[in-house]
Amino acid sequence: MITHKSPISGIATFNNQYIATAGYDNIVILWNAVTGESIARGCHDHLVNQCVFSADGNFLATSSSDYSARIWSVPEMKLMSIINHHSDDVEGLSFHDEKPIFATSSRDKTICVSDLDGNLIIKLEGHEADVISVEWIKGTDVLVSSSDDGTVRYWDTKTGAILKTLSFDDVETDTIAITKEGIIFAGNDDGEIVLIKDGEIISKTFAHKAGIKRLIYSDEIKKIISLSYDRTFKIWNFENEIFTLESIHSYETIVWARSCAFLNSEIIVFGTFGDKYATFNLAKKEWDININQTSGINSVLTYNGKVYTIGDSGILYVDGMKSANMGSLCNFLVEFEGNIITGGQTGQIFNALTGEQIYQHNSPLNCATIFESKNIKKIVIGAYTGEGIVLNMNGKKPSFEQVVKLHNNAIKGISASKEIIYSVCATGAAAFHSTDDFSCIRYFNDAHSKIANGCTFIDQNSFASISRDLKLRIINQDEILIIPTAHTNSIKCITSNKNGDLLALGDYNGSCSVYDIKSKKFIKHSKISDFGISSLTFDEIGNKFLASSYNGKVLDISFN
Repeated sequence: MITHKSPISGIATFNNQYIATAGYDNIVILWNAVTGESIARGCHDHLVNQCVFSADGNFLATSSSDYSARIWSVPEMKLMSIINHHSDDVEGLSFHDEKPIFATSSRDKTICVSDLDGNLIIKLEGHEADVISVEWIKGTDVLVSSSDDGTVRYWDTKTGAILKTLSFDDVETDTIAITKEGIIFAGNDDGEIVLIKDGEIISKTFAHKAGIKRLIYSDEIKKIISLSYDRTFKIWNFENEIFTLESIHSYETIVWARSCAFLNSEIIVFGTFGDKYATFNLAKKEWDININQTSGINSVLTYNGKVYTIGDSGILYVDGMKSANMGSLCNFLVEFEGNIITGGQTGQIFNALTGEQIYQHNSPLNCATIFESKNIKKIVIGAYTGEGIVLNMNGKKPSFEQVVKLHNNAIKGISASKEIIYSVCATGAAAFHSTDDFSCIRYFNDAHSKIANGCTFIDQNSFASISRDLKLRIINQDEILIIPTAHTNSIKCITSNKNGDLLALGDYNGSCSVYDIKSKKFIKHSKISDFGISSLTFDEIGNKFLASSYNGKVLDISFN
């Protein structure tokens, strides 16, 4: 049976007959919804973000970080066309309900309307940031989009004109759902569900303690699902234009709060961090999970001559041998006074060597760094909701100290020198905070032109960071030096050697490069994997960089 080798980021259903899943392993799988068996698969050149069926179920569309959308026949999964009109990751997808046309939205800030052969009909421009969701208003040629610029916009696809712009005060809005009557639900990073009718905001409902990642509406049963990184999903009723909460449910740890779909009136299907989708029975309020863990690595660390890795499964491996199980996906590893600290999607912080939980946060965790404050060694962990969680040593065990606000959005990378904590944010911002009292020393709102993905230490005053904009930045409190790279896909990670004079970069296309600070040039660039590079570390004993990939391998990056 065909299964996924990396997490499932997108999921769609058709007529209680088919389920489609889009994976970070670059493939999309079509499943028999009755038997749960895989039928066929299609491939992209990069991770697949979302998928959606046409109204008649004859086609499946997929969006990818290879900058394309693809249309497949169902059930053969024969590639029918490739839509290549975007210059960055394609996210949102929507078939017109009556015409053979199709809309895609992208992180290049545009929306494209194409025919099913892939020919561009019109490109819609006007958003000021990534466009995450796009949906047709049924029976019309009007599109509605939501964006990281904090707006929802109505578009006339005949002329390309913006018919209406609704602002949410710069609050990022990732997801929209539309009823057949044209009523819109928008979910934002403040955890609100915004009800929109006839182009006007009717109400705002505080729904979740963290941002809403996906809203799904069923016209058949008049219910809405809201998914959030606060580890809950909620079922809402919407009848006679009255919006009420029906029930609240918690995720299983293997479920990814990024996508779901109604299979029928009782069953919801979810994307996961495993090799197959999960299902939840609304009537019984029970999960059905028959899933194997995937082997993808999200972080690699060298310590005392050993190589530590952790990833989708939450299992810590030491030199390739299983050591301890956190029970859920983890994103980082950092050594702290002889302990290895990790955490990830559930918001839990663990001592990875023992699997013991240290602290529970209310949103997922991305990254961590050690620092020293008033001669006391500490660790700060960056969260999806912009907080830094600070731990110190209480006796021989790491313990929680406090939570400090560093950004207003997800912290994507964090590093530290003697006096400075440097962090980068999903908005592209970069911040310098004091290691003594966490006060903000300097804040660059536009340090990066796109999402920043990571950062590293250079010296006591300077840091390096990377972004989806394919640039390397050397930054201190006074200036930012922008350095072009040879990377053609989003740069995911960066690290430095012990002296801070060499930087290693890794991207989502499996390429790595090494930059020499002293000579001010790249001394290496090569593709080392067919899968994305997830993290980097420097091996002092071997005097080389190590790269982990999403297919579960650790690779050497040697240099002269």
